[in-house]
Parts: sequence; structure tokens; C-alpha cells
Amino acid sequence: MRSRAYALFAALMLAPVVVSAPALAADKISLRLPWLLNVQSAGYVMAREKGFYADAGLDVDIMPGGPNLNSTALVASGANTFGTNDVGQILLGDANGMDLVMVAACFQRHPAGVVSLEKSDIKKPADLVGKTLAYNEGGPWALTKAMLAKAGVPLEKIKLVVSPSDQLLVNGSVDAKTGFVINEAVALDLQGHKTSTLLPSDFGVSTYAEVIFAARRTVDGNPDLVKRFVAATQKGYDYAYAHKDEAVKIIVGLNNQLDPVQQAKQMELQESFVYTDFSRARGACAFDGAVIGETEKTLREFGDLKSAVDVSKTYSTEFIPPK
Repeated sequence: MRSRAYALFAALMLAPVVVSAPALAADKISLRLPWLLNVQSAGYVMAREKGFYADAGLDVDIMPGGPNLNSTALVASGANTFGTNDVGQILLGDANGMDLVMVAACFQRHPAGVVSLEKSDIKKPADLVGKTLAYNEGGPWALTKAMLAKAGVPLEKIKLVVSPSDQLLVNGSVDAKTGFVINEAVALDLQGHKTSTLLPSDFGVSTYAEVIFAARRTVDGNPDLVKRFVAATQKGYDYAYAHKDEAVKIIVGLNNQLDPVQQAKQMELQESFVYTDFSRARGACAFDGAVIGETEKTLREFGDLKSAVDVSKTYSTEFIPPK
């Protein structure tokens, strides 16, 4: 008995000791949206909900934007790690010394354009001649002016009214208005007002929306973090649009102010903005730097960009996963 006990003791002493390494804590970061949470942000929400961010070692807080929450300023200040917005807003931020870098562009076509009621029979830019167009300053108006210029339609031949109101369109006070076709047109359609839309992207004005950006200090100082975030976000976009019903249900659950029917229709419409021949070939959220350069020229001519920006310093395509 004593010899067997000694042998067992010796065996235990000689056995390798296995020590479990403590799990590495996920990098806690934040993403600031350009507006209130809705299906426009489905890609990020599903990346979090389906564990793609967690698998990449990221703990992501998705935070809404709003009228007094500017994603460019919040990222530049360090309050948020990443932000989303359109190219124009990021270029304007860089022109004002924010030093932001675009690393992905998830809406290949910009949803800003002109909304009209179908009965107005406005199907091309020239159809706005002699009509009344409501607008308010901002991205949709700059892109609309660029579209009209490319189509050879002088602004002097259109009656202009400054207003963001959809009601003016409904009551016939105006024939058309600038806005975002993925939500405003859908809302009007659901109210029984059949709409038509003009998209600058269909008439030679190219730019991106839902662009992911970070401060240069993040891009240069922690490129691995940026790479992991972009790759996981790409998975989130692909999952969201392959499971649209699930994505809508989850997002409506996160924001009970949303109309699930409208959100489902918006999600369906958005797919053609996210997936084009380019992004299907290169992967969701891939982008071309030439489009950034084109946007810079558009904003200098028709928008609020008062001086040239060195576009080459405003973006990096190196974080998009190879396909």
C-alpha cells in the first residue's frame, strides 16, 4: 500500500501542470451614428447582435446621433472611437482641422435626392423646369444642384422655396422637395401618397453615405483595431441583408418609436444602395478613392466646402478585407 501511494504521489509530481491563461478583455470602443437608430444602421447592429464584434475582440457601444450630436466632432474630440456619416460631412470636418480618416463606405449610392408625388410626372431633372422645389441647406441640396448642373437645368428656371416640410408636397404647395429617398419617400407612400424620386447618383453625381471614419490618431496608432472593426462590420452588413426580417425585428426592439412596416420597406429599399456591382465584387463597405475626390470637387462647387482639401489624406482603403 505504501509503495503504491508513493508511486501515485511521484506520478502526480511529475505530471505537467496546466494553467489556464486568463481571457483577454475585449477592446471597448464606441460607434457614433449620424442620426437616430433605425434600419439604416442594420449592419452595425447585427455585427454586435450576432457576435461578429465580440469574435473580433471588440465590445462596441452603438450610440445614436441627432440634431445636436455631430458624429464628426465627437470622433475628432475623442468622445467616440468611430463614427458614420456621408463623405461631405467628413471632408468638411477635415477642412476645419478635425483630421479624420475614412476607412469604409457602406452605402455605395447616396440616398439624398428629390422626392415628388407621382402625379407630378417628374421623372428627370429637366422635368423640374417651371416647377416649385422646396429645399433646405445640406447634403441633399448640394447633390441636387450638382445633378441639375450636369443635366443642364438652370436653377433660375425652377421656383425655389426654403423648407424641409413634407406637408408642402402633400398639400400641393410645392411640386417636389429635396430629402432622403430611403425614408421620406417610403413614409409618404405608406400614407397613400405615391411618390417618384430623382437620385443624383442616377445622373452622374457619385458619392458615398454611411462612411465609417476615425480620428487619424486611431488609424495610425491602432491599425489592427480599425482592421478588426471594419471586417466585423462587413460581416454584419452581409448578415443583415441576408436576414432582413430578423434585422428589422431586432432594431425595432431597440427603438420602439419605429414603425416596423416602414422599417421593413426601408430595409428592402436600402439593399440596392449597399450592394452594387462594385461592392459585390470587392465586398460590402469597399470604396474607391476616386469617388472621394469627385465629392470634394462637387462640394467646392455646390456645397459648403470653401477651400480645397488634400483628398489623399482623408481616406485609406487598406482596412477593407480582401475578397
